[in-house]
Amino acid sequence: MMSEFPTYDVVKTQLHLREKAGQLFMPAAFINDTEKEIENLESLIETGQVGGLCFFHSRASAATNFEGPREIPYNENSLSRLQQLIERYQRAARYPLLMAIDAEWGLAMRVERAPQYPYALTLGALNRSSEHLLYDLGLRMAQDCREIGIHLNLAPVVDINTDPENPVIGYRAFGSDPQAVSRKATLLSQGLSDGGLLSCAKHFPGHGDTAVDSHLNLPVLHKSLTDLEREELLPFQALIKAQVPVVMTGHLSLPQLDPSGLPASLSEPIIRVLRDMKFEGAIITDALNMHALKGISSEPEILNLRAIQAGNDMLCYAERIPESIPLVLREVPASRIEASFKRVWDLKARVFGGVTEIIPSKISPHALNRQLAGACLFELGDAPGAGAAFRKEGFDLVTIGQTPDVFIKKLQEAHDFKTHACPSGVGLPKAPGVRSQNILLTLWPPHMKPKDFFGLPSTLIAELETLSAEKKLFLYLFGNPYVLTKLPLNLLNGVVCASQSQPVFQETAGQHFSGQLKAPGEIPIDLDYGK
Repeated sequence: MMSEFPTYDVVKTQLHLREKAGQLFMPAAFINDTEKEIENLESLIETGQVGGLCFFHSRASAATNFEGPREIPYNENSLSRLQQLIERYQRAARYPLLMAIDAEWGLAMRVERAPQYPYALTLGALNRSSEHLLYDLGLRMAQDCREIGIHLNLAPVVDINTDPENPVIGYRAFGSDPQAVSRKATLLSQGLSDGGLLSCAKHFPGHGDTAVDSHLNLPVLHKSLTDLEREELLPFQALIKAQVPVVMTGHLSLPQLDPSGLPASLSEPIIRVLRDMKFEGAIITDALNMHALKGISSEPEILNLRAIQAGNDMLCYAERIPESIPLVLREVPASRIEASFKRVWDLKARVFGGVTEIIPSKISPHALNRQLAGACLFELGDAPGAGAAFRKEGFDLVTIGQTPDVFIKKLQEAHDFKTHACPSGVGLPKAPGVRSQNILLTLWPPHMKPKDFFGLPSTLIAELETLSAEKKLFLYLFGNPYVLTKLPLNLLNGVVCASQSQPVFQETAGQHFSGQLKAPGEIPIDLDYGK
């Protein structure tokens, strides 16, 4: 690999068009992979057919969305393994590779024993006075990534999640309000940038109002450009104004923008909308192995070609690259390849040029998570009053789903209560078997995604209704806030949402119940509570 990074003006006359075309390809690299597969990827790199890599945990984890549950290997050394692979692949490259990863909630999204931060929907509860924490989070994420050799975080998600049943976005989005999503995504993106990391707004033109997982099938969104401008495009406009360097196109069809039915990621008319929004940075596809594209072609080289022809500059999870490059050279004008090559090279110049001042993070992951957990906690109904009454009068605790041990331990410091565990969510205790008139409920759903009621039994609502007829109920939710859209909230005296189950969120919730902390957050989703 070269010791100094050459400028575009230098390499534009030194690289052959074939090498320039190779710079547009970003195949998947797997942290937990065989030596043979690693050597195969090294060979691609050495022959100049790759411009960057997108890292995934393993081949099994990258396929689970569309091939059903598969056994995913656990490797507690994945973080150091990732760093070693990045160094190894860079050594094989003639020109430095752009290293990317999905780190929407930190490297933990792909790596064991790595820093994990709150999901975007959890962060969506930050009120205006606490939103500055998103900038701090961007700085922290950037430092985590830079320290191991990652340059591009494929985040933030700027989709506006308006469909509670959305199977693929959901908790990955900041919420359902376009203005709030725009503010929060911009702050996070600016923090990433100032921290020395490239960010990426996704999934253009907006994947939030869909009920189909594009890993499985092609979602169809029946919206005009006018409709999109009122909602979905607002966060993209905000981030373009803030000079986000990369935008990812989504695998969803918008027939009113492209009557051919092609997904945005392969649609020249839809990508032209993005360029008409004055976005001059690099456009990257969503992963090209996703099943939303299988109806277009089962041949990866055809998908690669069509993605470039549509206007993408980088092809994420590109396959059959040696077969694709001759096809691209034959079918795509040299000027078009050159334009994309320049955008990719400009990204590399930002990363490897050494001219950008980097702002280091001044807070540890644990300390930042503690701040975020307290700031994201939100409540519904008369939670402060109901909580005070429960503390004074006493209560029984009923845990639904997994047991929040840290939360319980915190409560035991100041309260005496009997615990009833209901791990399956079936068979809540009957009113006569509960000594107290007050029942404090904890709900830790098995799943973050809404499919099959978040993994909860369908009988749960009826059992809550029966119990509420004789008892006062107060709920702490350690899971996706969209669970609230399914619950009989009018039967609950109060609801507090911690949104996640990590120990720091449980501890914060315990402090809240004991009256030591307030819940300053705001609900990030549309919810008809009390109507």
